[in-house]
Amino acid sequence: MMFKTLAIAALVGAAISSATSANAQYYDPYRPPPPRYDYDRPPPPYGYDRPRYGYERPYRQRFGDTCVTSRGSCAARPAPANSSCSCYIEGFGMKRGAID
Repeated sequence: MMFKTLAIAALVGAAISSATSANAQYYDPYRPPPPRYDYDRPPPPYGYDRPRYGYERPYRQRFGDTCVTSRGSCAARPAPANSSCSCYIEGFGMKRGAID
C-alpha cells in the first residue's frame, strides 16, 4: 500500500513538473531583440586592428664568418647565419656545417 502511494505521488510530481517547465523562459514582446553579431557590428576603434610596435619592422638578418662542423670550425666568407658551408678538416676531409 505504501509503495503504491509513493508511486502515484511520484507520477503526479513528474506530471506537474513537466507541465510547468514550459513557463521557465520569460518573453517580453515589447523588448527589442538582442544585437546581431555579424556584419551589423560597428567597426573597431581606430588603431585596434593595427599591429603593435615592432611587428612591422623587417627582421635584421645576422651575418657570420665562421663555419661550424661536427669535427671543428674554420673561417668562411660572410654569409647569413645558419646557411650551409663546408670546411676541409685535416684527417677528416671536407665536412659540411652551418655559418655561426
